[in-house]
Amino acid sequence: MDDPATSAPPPPDPATTGAGRLSDVQIPELLWRLHEARRTGCLKVQSGDVTKQLWLTAGQPVFARSNQSTDRLTDRLLARGLLSRAQYDAAQTLIAVKAGKRIGEILIEAGLIRPQDLDEALCEHLLRMLDSMFLWQDGRWQFDPEAICAEPVTLNTPTAAIIMGGARHRIPQKRLWESVGARDQRPLLREASDPAARDALAAELQLEPSEAMWLSQLDGSRDLAGMLNDFDADEHELLSLIYTLKMIRRLELISPEPRPFTRR
Repeated sequence: MDDPATSAPPPPDPATTGAGRLSDVQIPELLWRLHEARRTGCLKVQSGDVTKQLWLTAGQPVFARSNQSTDRLTDRLLARGLLSRAQYDAAQTLIAVKAGKRIGEILIEAGLIRPQDLDEALCEHLLRMLDSMFLWQDGRWQFDPEAICAEPVTLNTPTAAIIMGGARHRIPQKRLWESVGARDQRPLLREASDPAARDALAAELQLEPSEAMWLSQLDGSRDLAGMLNDFDADEHELLSLIYTLKMIRRLELISPEPRPFTRR
Protein backbone atom coordinates (compact mmCIF):
# COMPACT_ATOMS: atom_id res chain seq x y z
CA MET A 1 0.00 0.00 0.00
CA ASP A 2 1.26 3.49 -0.85
CA ASP A 3 2.47 5.64 1.98
CA PRO A 4 -0.06 8.52 2.25
CA ALA A 5 2.75 10.80 3.31
CA THR A 6 4.69 10.23 0.09
CA SER A 7 2.14 9.30 -2.60
CA ALA A 8 0.96 12.29 -4.64
CA PRO A 9 -2.58 12.56 -6.02
CA PRO A 10 -2.88 12.39 -9.81
CA PRO A 11 -3.13 15.73 -11.64
CA PRO A 12 -6.69 16.92 -12.28
CA ASP A 13 -8.23 15.95 -15.62
CA PRO A 14 -9.31 19.13 -17.45
CA ALA A 15 -12.02 17.14 -19.21
CA THR A 16 -13.85 16.63 -15.92
CA THR A 17 -12.35 19.24 -13.56
CA GLY A 18 -13.19 22.93 -13.68
CA ALA A 19 -9.93 24.37 -12.35
CA GLY A 20 -6.30 23.55 -11.66
CA ARG A 21 -2.67 24.65 -11.66
CA LEU A 22 -0.28 24.95 -14.59
CA SER A 23 2.30 23.12 -12.49
CA ASP A 24 0.08 20.02 -12.90
CA VAL A 25 -0.82 20.37 -16.57
CA GLN A 26 0.87 22.63 -19.13
CA ILE A 27 -1.08 24.65 -21.68
CA PRO A 28 -0.52 22.38 -24.74
CA GLU A 29 -1.69 19.29 -22.83
CA LEU A 30 -4.58 21.23 -21.33
CA LEU A 31 -5.69 22.31 -24.81
CA TRP A 32 -5.48 18.80 -26.19
CA ARG A 33 -7.42 17.24 -23.31
CA LEU A 34 -10.19 19.80 -23.75
CA HIS A 35 -10.11 19.11 -27.49
CA GLU A 36 -10.41 15.35 -27.01
CA ALA A 37 -13.32 15.85 -24.62
CA ARG A 38 -14.95 18.24 -27.14
CA ARG A 39 -15.56 20.81 -24.42
CA THR A 40 -17.40 24.06 -25.15
CA GLY A 41 -16.86 27.07 -22.92
CA CYS A 42 -14.20 29.55 -21.84
CA LEU A 43 -10.77 28.67 -20.49
CA LYS A 44 -9.37 31.42 -18.26
CA VAL A 45 -5.65 31.24 -17.50
CA GLN A 46 -3.78 33.54 -15.13
CA SER A 47 -0.04 33.80 -14.60
CA GLY A 48 1.09 36.66 -12.40
CA ASP A 49 -0.70 39.82 -13.52
CA VAL A 50 -1.52 38.46 -16.98
CA THR A 51 -4.93 36.94 -17.65
CA LYS A 52 -5.97 35.36 -20.93
CA GLN A 53 -9.30 33.89 -21.96
CA LEU A 54 -9.78 31.26 -24.63
CA TRP A 55 -13.20 30.27 -25.95
CA LEU A 56 -13.69 26.77 -27.31
CA THR A 57 -16.48 25.20 -29.34
CA ALA A 58 -16.60 21.39 -29.31
CA GLY A 59 -12.94 21.39 -28.22
CA GLN A 60 -11.78 23.77 -30.95
CA PRO A 61 -10.25 27.14 -29.91
CA VAL A 62 -12.23 29.91 -31.61
CA PHE A 63 -11.40 33.21 -29.88
CA ALA A 64 -9.04 34.69 -27.29
CA ARG A 65 -8.71 37.83 -25.19
CA SER A 66 -5.90 39.18 -23.03
CA ASN A 67 -5.29 41.97 -20.53
CA GLN A 68 -1.66 42.24 -21.71
CA SER A 69 -0.85 45.44 -23.61
CA THR A 70 1.47 43.56 -26.00
CA ASP A 71 -1.54 41.50 -27.14
CA ARG A 72 -3.36 44.50 -28.67
CA LEU A 73 -4.68 43.93 -32.18
CA THR A 74 -3.72 47.43 -33.36
CA ASP A 75 -0.09 46.81 -32.37
CA ARG A 76 -0.01 43.65 -34.51
CA LEU A 77 -1.59 45.46 -37.44
CA LEU A 78 1.07 48.15 -37.14
CA ALA A 79 3.85 45.55 -36.97
CA ARG A 80 2.52 43.80 -40.09
CA GLY A 81 2.36 47.07 -42.03
CA LEU A 82 -1.45 46.95 -42.31
CA LEU A 83 -1.66 50.24 -40.42
CA SER A 84 0.65 53.20 -40.87
CA ARG A 85 1.79 55.12 -37.79
CA ALA A 86 -0.74 57.87 -38.57
CA GLN A 87 -3.54 55.28 -38.99
CA TYR A 88 -2.46 53.59 -35.77
CA ASP A 89 -2.69 56.88 -33.86
CA ALA A 90 -6.10 57.58 -35.40
CA ALA A 91 -7.26 54.09 -34.42
CA GLN A 92 -6.18 54.60 -30.80
CA THR A 93 -8.19 57.82 -30.65
CA LEU A 94 -11.29 56.16 -32.12
CA ILE A 95 -11.02 53.18 -29.76
CA ALA A 96 -10.86 55.50 -26.75
CA VAL A 97 -13.94 57.42 -27.95
CA LYS A 98 -15.96 54.33 -28.87
CA ALA A 99 -15.15 52.24 -25.83
CA GLY A 100 -17.02 48.94 -25.72
CA LYS A 101 -17.27 48.56 -29.50
CA ARG A 102 -15.28 45.87 -31.28
CA ILE A 103 -11.92 47.17 -32.49
CA GLY A 104 -12.28 45.47 -35.87
CA GLU A 105 -15.62 47.18 -36.52
CA ILE A 106 -14.12 50.55 -35.59
CA LEU A 107 -11.21 50.08 -38.00
CA ILE A 108 -13.43 49.00 -40.90
CA GLU A 109 -16.01 51.76 -40.37
CA ALA A 110 -13.21 54.35 -40.36
CA GLY A 111 -11.77 52.92 -43.57
CA LEU A 112 -8.45 52.14 -41.89
CA ILE A 113 -8.35 48.50 -43.01
CA ARG A 114 -10.12 46.21 -45.48
CA PRO A 115 -12.35 43.45 -44.05
CA GLN A 116 -10.34 40.64 -45.69
CA ASP A 117 -7.07 42.02 -44.31
CA LEU A 118 -8.62 42.33 -40.86
CA ASP A 119 -9.89 38.73 -40.86
CA GLU A 120 -6.47 37.35 -41.79
CA ALA A 121 -4.64 39.55 -39.29
CA LEU A 122 -7.14 38.73 -36.53
CA CYS A 123 -6.63 34.98 -36.96
CA GLU A 124 -2.86 35.42 -36.76
CA HIS A 125 -3.31 37.71 -33.75
CA LEU A 126 -5.40 35.10 -31.95
CA LEU A 127 -2.84 32.37 -32.68
CA ARG A 128 0.06 34.43 -31.32
CA MET A 129 -1.95 35.43 -28.25
CA LEU A 130 -2.71 31.77 -27.64
CA ASP A 131 0.66 30.16 -28.28
CA SER A 132 2.45 32.77 -26.15
CA MET A 133 0.88 30.95 -23.17
CA PHE A 134 2.88 27.82 -24.07
CA LEU A 135 5.81 29.29 -22.11
CA TRP A 136 3.78 29.59 -18.90
CA GLN A 137 4.72 27.07 -16.24
CA ASP A 138 3.19 28.71 -13.15
CA GLY A 139 -0.33 29.97 -12.71
CA ARG A 140 -3.91 28.78 -12.54
CA TRP A 141 -6.59 27.83 -15.03
CA GLN A 142 -10.36 27.70 -14.78
CA PHE A 143 -12.91 26.39 -17.29
CA ASP A 144 -16.43 27.81 -17.53
CA PRO A 145 -18.70 25.56 -19.64
CA GLU A 146 -21.49 28.16 -19.62
CA ALA A 147 -19.52 30.82 -21.55
CA ILE A 148 -20.33 30.90 -25.28
CA CYS A 149 -18.31 32.75 -27.92
CA ALA A 150 -20.39 35.37 -29.78
CA GLU A 151 -17.60 36.89 -31.90
CA PRO A 152 -18.30 37.24 -35.66
CA VAL A 153 -14.72 36.37 -36.69
CA THR A 154 -13.30 33.22 -35.12
CA LEU A 155 -10.20 31.10 -35.35
CA ASN A 156 -10.44 28.03 -37.59
CA THR A 157 -6.98 26.54 -37.10
CA PRO A 158 -7.08 22.88 -35.93
CA THR A 159 -6.05 22.35 -32.31
CA ALA A 160 -3.23 20.01 -33.37
CA ALA A 161 -1.86 22.71 -35.69
CA ILE A 162 -2.00 25.27 -32.86
CA ILE A 163 0.11 22.96 -30.69
CA MET A 164 2.53 22.35 -33.56
CA GLY A 165 2.85 26.09 -34.20
CA GLY A 166 3.50 26.76 -30.52
CA ALA A 167 6.17 24.05 -30.40
CA ARG A 168 7.73 25.41 -33.58
CA HIS A 169 7.82 29.08 -32.59
CA ARG A 170 7.57 29.30 -28.81
CA ILE A 171 8.85 26.32 -26.85
CA PRO A 172 12.62 26.35 -26.22
CA GLN A 173 14.64 23.35 -27.33
CA LYS A 174 15.54 22.45 -23.75
CA ARG A 175 11.87 22.13 -22.78
CA LEU A 176 11.16 20.07 -25.88
CA TRP A 177 13.88 17.60 -24.85
CA GLU A 178 12.49 17.47 -21.29
CA SER A 179 9.14 16.40 -22.68
CA VAL A 180 10.44 14.05 -25.38
CA GLY A 181 13.03 12.28 -23.23
CA ALA A 182 16.15 10.29 -24.10
CA ARG A 183 17.86 10.38 -27.48
CA ASP A 184 18.02 6.58 -27.75
CA GLN A 185 14.25 6.26 -28.14
CA ARG A 186 12.80 5.18 -31.49
CA PRO A 187 9.77 7.19 -32.69
CA LEU A 188 6.98 5.05 -34.15
CA LEU A 189 4.16 6.80 -36.00
CA ARG A 190 1.01 4.86 -36.88
CA GLU A 191 0.75 6.59 -40.26
CA ALA A 192 4.44 6.18 -41.18
CA SER A 193 3.83 3.52 -43.87
CA ASP A 194 0.60 4.99 -45.30
CA PRO A 195 1.19 7.91 -47.74
CA ALA A 196 -2.46 9.03 -47.70
CA ALA A 197 -2.59 9.00 -43.90
CA ARG A 198 0.70 10.92 -43.75
CA ASP A 199 -0.68 13.57 -46.10
CA ALA A 200 -3.82 13.91 -43.97
CA LEU A 201 -1.73 14.26 -40.82
CA ALA A 202 0.52 16.85 -42.45
CA ALA A 203 -2.58 18.84 -43.41
CA GLU A 204 -4.05 18.58 -39.91
CA LEU A 205 -0.81 19.84 -38.36
CA GLN A 206 -0.27 22.38 -41.16
CA LEU A 207 3.31 21.17 -41.55
CA GLU A 208 5.97 22.86 -43.62
CA PRO A 209 7.33 20.64 -46.46
CA SER A 210 10.58 19.96 -44.58
CA GLU A 211 8.59 18.92 -41.48
CA ALA A 212 6.28 16.63 -43.46
CA MET A 213 9.30 14.81 -44.92
CA TRP A 214 10.09 13.42 -41.45
CA LEU A 215 6.78 11.54 -41.16
CA SER A 216 7.78 8.58 -43.35
CA GLN A 217 10.97 8.17 -41.30
CA LEU A 218 9.14 7.80 -37.99
CA ASP A 219 8.75 4.04 -38.50
CA GLY A 220 10.49 2.89 -35.32
CA SER A 221 13.63 1.75 -37.13
CA ARG A 222 15.96 4.57 -35.99
CA ASP A 223 16.47 6.35 -32.71
CA LEU A 224 16.43 10.11 -32.30
CA ALA A 225 20.20 10.34 -32.01
CA GLY A 226 20.64 8.61 -35.36
CA MET A 227 18.04 10.80 -37.07
CA LEU A 228 19.70 13.94 -35.76
CA ASN A 229 23.03 12.76 -37.17
CA ASP A 230 21.70 13.22 -40.71
CA PHE A 231 23.64 16.05 -42.31
CA ASP A 232 20.53 18.13 -43.04
CA ALA A 233 18.64 17.42 -39.79
CA ASP A 234 17.16 20.45 -38.03
CA GLU A 235 17.09 19.54 -34.33
CA HIS A 236 14.40 22.00 -33.28
CA GLU A 237 12.24 21.09 -36.27
CA LEU A 238 12.36 17.37 -35.52
CA LEU A 239 11.85 17.87 -31.78
CA SER A 240 8.85 20.15 -32.35
CA LEU A 241 7.25 17.50 -34.54
CA ILE A 242 7.99 14.63 -32.11
CA TYR A 243 6.72 16.72 -29.18
CA THR A 244 3.46 17.50 -30.97
CA LEU A 245 2.83 13.96 -32.22
CA LYS A 246 3.48 12.63 -28.73
CA MET A 247 1.19 15.27 -27.19
CA ILE A 248 -1.72 14.40 -29.49
CA ARG A 249 -1.09 10.68 -28.93
CA ARG A 250 -0.27 9.80 -32.52
CA LEU A 251 3.30 8.63 -31.87
CA GLU A 252 4.97 6.11 -29.56
CA LEU A 253 8.53 6.53 -28.32
CA ILE A 254 10.08 3.08 -27.95
CA SER A 255 12.88 2.71 -25.40
CA PRO A 256 15.77 0.36 -26.17
CA GLU A 257 15.70 -3.14 -24.74
CA PRO A 258 17.92 -3.49 -21.67
CA ARG A 259 21.13 -5.34 -22.43
CA PRO A 260 21.51 -8.70 -20.66
CA PHE A 261 24.15 -8.89 -17.98
CA THR A 262 27.20 -10.82 -19.06
CA ARG A 263 29.78 -12.20 -16.65
CA ARG A 264 33.38 -11.46 -17.54
